Amino acid sequence: MPALDTAQLQQLRSALAQREAELLQDLQGAQREQLGAEPLDGSHEVIDPTELAYRHEQQEIDDDEAMREHGELRIVRAALARMDDGSYGECIDCGIDIPFARLQAQPAALRCVPCQEKAEQGAQSA
Repeated sequence: MPALDTAQLQQLRSALAQREAELLQDLQGAQREQLGAEPLDGSHEVIDPTELAYRHEQQEIDDDEAMREHGELRIVRAALARMDDGSYGECIDCGIDIPFARLQAQPAALRCVPCQEKAEQGAQSA
């Protein structure tokens, strides 16, 4: 594990746990809304085609948001697991310790800034 002291690790664990709770709450709220939503086929009422199109578009936005939140939840949980196994805070590419300031800004970070920049440049050119 990198050179993070106990207080720093606790601060980062708390931030990750708080984000995990927020994501779970958002996902549960979205699920409750979806269960209570009216069908989009208009079978229960006469719906203006514009309104139906709006509802479909809103459903797509909601689905995209839920997918993003599920992805972020996996990332947050993976960071918590790395804390438990002692690998948290080590860059997955070069192995150096990720600075505390970076982890404060991005507690689930997998890479140091230089390696993250390289990874992003590689993804852009692909």
